[in-house]
Amino acid sequence: MHYHPESSFYIGWADTVPLPRAQDGIKIISVEEAEIAEWGQMCSHYYDFELVAASRPWFAKGLLKKHKNCEQLTFFSPTTLIFKSISEISNLPADLLLTPHLSKPLAASKNLDDKRILNIGMFHSGSWIIKPNEETLKLLDWWAHRTIDRARFDLCNGMCMDQLWLNYAPIWVKSTIQISYAGWHYGLHSVLNKNLTEQDGHFYADEDELISADFAGIDNYHPVWSDHAGLLSHNEAFKRLFSHYETVLRKFDKVNTSGQPGFGKPSNISNQRVFRRKIAGGLKAITKFIDQFQG
Repeated sequence: MHYHPESSFYIGWADTVPLPRAQDGIKIISVEEAEIAEWGQMCSHYYDFELVAASRPWFAKGLLKKHKNCEQLTFFSPTTLIFKSISEISNLPADLLLTPHLSKPLAASKNLDDKRILNIGMFHSGSWIIKPNEETLKLLDWWAHRTIDRARFDLCNGMCMDQLWLNYAPIWVKSTIQISYAGWHYGLHSVLNKNLTEQDGHFYADEDELISADFAGIDNYHPVWSDHAGLLSHNEAFKRLFSHYETVLRKFDKVNTSGQPGFGKPSNISNQRVFRRKIAGGLKAITKFIDQFQG
């Protein structure tokens, strides 16, 4: 709002817990207002974190229905901070602007490799811009229809929530641009390929001033990104930026939850999952080593 006072801002809310008072100027659109006819089916099919992602194209459809004269819709995941005007990106001459996970070959790392990027898709569903027209509205309809029952987090069976469907978006919308600006949507997927630095209180990704950063999977256990939280240690500036993010969060009222999601199945994923995986990997390596010796 600070950088774009002329725009309307919404939070898509897919829960039954009342949302604390939003910052002045921010409106709430509930999942009921998005009018998802198959919502009951989706709630019984998905875990809570899958359901939130599956509702993204539906919220977009709901907002465009509410604002028929909307000329441009920008989506950011709720774990994103904005550091300057996005006009440099949003004014690009395209009907659809997508955030690629990679814009150059991936550096070698034990935390993130080419296979994992292939698993999660070419584009980040937590950051995209769409200009309503016949082509883009057809894309939203197609995308939303697929999240009804094909948006689970099940990498072994070729699903990664709502995100993999964006691989097909450039086919649906001819006027599509992959955002190449290095300072756009910096996050765990960027650490190995973009050097974040700080100068006089301003952050720069490579040589581009930072516009937005996503902190998913760092401040609490996240079923998708927490396996990659170790990437935070690769960049000291990102650590400082995360501390700033934590400070910002403390300014807002906390949502009181009962531990059960309002919609969807409770995920109940142990926060020891990563530790157990490391132990299992170590035991497997020992077994493999022993098997090299003949009895």
